[in-house]
Amino acid sequence: MYFIWHTALAFFIRIFMILFSQWYDNDDTGVHYTDIDYKIFTDAAQHMWEGDSPYMRPTYRYTPLIAMLLIPNILLHNCWGKLLFSTFDLAIAVVIRKLVLKSHPGLGNVCAYLWLYNPLSIVISTRGNADSISCFFVLITLLAHIENCYILSAICFAISVHVRIYPIIYCLVYYLSIDGENNYTSFSKMILSRLLPTRKKILFVVIFILSLIVLTLPWYYFYGQQFLDEAYLYHSRRLDVRHNFSVYFYFNYLLSSFDQTSIIYSIVTKLPTLILLVSTSFKFSYTKDLSFCLFCLSFIMVTFNTVMTSQYFVWFVSFLPICYPFINLTYIEIINLVMIWVVPQIGWLTFAYCLEFLGVNTFQLIWIESLMFFLSNVKVLLIMIDYYKCNKLKK
Repeated sequence: MYFIWHTALAFFIRIFMILFSQWYDNDDTGVHYTDIDYKIFTDAAQHMWEGDSPYMRPTYRYTPLIAMLLIPNILLHNCWGKLLFSTFDLAIAVVIRKLVLKSHPGLGNVCAYLWLYNPLSIVISTRGNADSISCFFVLITLLAHIENCYILSAICFAISVHVRIYPIIYCLVYYLSIDGENNYTSFSKMILSRLLPTRKKILFVVIFILSLIVLTLPWYYFYGQQFLDEAYLYHSRRLDVRHNFSVYFYFNYLLSSFDQTSIIYSIVTKLPTLILLVSTSFKFSYTKDLSFCLFCLSFIMVTFNTVMTSQYFVWFVSFLPICYPFINLTYIEIINLVMIWVVPQIGWLTFAYCLEFLGVNTFQLIWIESLMFFLSNVKVLLIMIDYYKCNKLKK
């Protein structure tokens, strides 16, 4: 009963923020609450409603499914999409509660509240960002996988990858966690045993591929190669020359004057991420470690990505309420971690404000803050892993 009341309160908070965005954006200050992506979604939905391709809207880099879901923005009200994203945001809390209740029955509601009242999740969804949809299906995939419902897990995994390409980084650990055992005499035998296909592993892979094909083919039929290029392939080669949190942004900015970026640069930026993702997938490949592994993979992906914006934070923050019972931090330790993570962002945002609104050239200072933020992210992840390992040893 308490959970229902808290969910209702969280819903009204999001409604208030949506109404606030309508009022605030009407004020001609030049700075809007609503995410620019929401305008892009709405324009793409307009094109679809008129029978055209959503990719007629420049910079639309998503599946046409998002544009289709936002057609009511045109027919009903332009707040429809924000309400939809906020609904998925609340649904995430329901899934978090269900996941935590399986391992820590007394903490299910508390962990769900951590999401319901999380300022980041509230702001991201009410600004009109669609990541709540992908995060919801990511967590549903996790829930189904833990319950050994591999067909449902594979279908939801395909949906999450179709909506946003980034969940593909979870494919290895999902595969490895199926039919996993603990009694290995050596690390090499463990790797070999985990990689060998079993009936359940084959079923998961086949259902995932078939589901992804079923989701993708209709859009490919209507919009052709442009759909694949804009929704998926673009993200594999994306270099954002605008300032962002990524440690690579300044290099991208300097390389923007060249017609082609160096192959060596692409390898240098992507290889460390790949190595870390693979090694982490093997390190925490047991089903009991799956929630924490997905958190680590998401954190690594965001930290080492060549582009990083605040909306990406929700990819790993959505796992924090699930992982919290396994880490068991004190309030002081939580505050210390938050400070390590937040302080570099404050410095970054200060210099970004000077650049955007005061016209002061602070590119190098922004890059220095990006370096500091990168180091703080690495520090936070290492601390989280240490606490997770220590908590496991105590048990």
